[in-house]
Amino acid sequence: MSLSTKYDNREIILKALQSYKEKSIYGIFQDYEEQKSEQIEVLLRLKTFIENEANCFLRSNLCGHVTGSAVVVNKNFTKVLMTFHAKLKKWLQLGGHCDGDHLIHNVALREANEESGSSQLHLLNYLNFPNIHNLNNLEDTIPFDIDIHKIPERGNEPTHLHYDIRYLIIAENENDILISEESIDLKWIPINEIHNYTSEYSTIRQFNKLKILIRSIK
Repeated sequence: MSLSTKYDNREIILKALQSYKEKSIYGIFQDYEEQKSEQIEVLLRLKTFIENEANCFLRSNLCGHVTGSAVVVNKNFTKVLMTFHAKLKKWLQLGGHCDGDHLIHNVALREANEESGSSQLHLLNYLNFPNIHNLNNLEDTIPFDIDIHKIPERGNEPTHLHYDIRYLIIAENENDILISEESIDLKWIPINEIHNYTSEYSTIRQFNKLKILIRSIK
């Protein structure tokens, strides 16, 4: 039985996650030792969840669901766009629910657009940084980072897990942003000042990776 037959619309992200292991964890970021064992553990849990849950892209799966996030950087590679989330009350990257969309890079772009108000966003091909991605070649569209985190109970929604798949996105115009109802604040933060806004390792890890990429082109 082929992967596409066994896992239906989950095939694309499962292939992308395998590429993430080979080309990111053990590839471009192989010297970032701190992230290796942790990301491999997250990868195993994430792949197992997707393989076992046919409705993994739907928020109706109350035990957890896949989400798509966007690490948005300005075109000078000096700042990242962060939201102070209205529900979670902390600074985070942009992102949200798949709502059935199995192309997680599309989810990341859509959520970044909705939460920033910007239509001038492009997926970066960080394996060939800083080139913009060719969205017609899905095999090259691999995540920038992955994480699994707990979302607290709220209203009728029980505590559950977000299996978060993150992509690196560039904004053409820093001024082309507008705060959405999902945010209390939306702000361009200098990359070297992120630690003043969050101490969460999963967030800091993303920007450590971004710094590695930026150093590679200087």
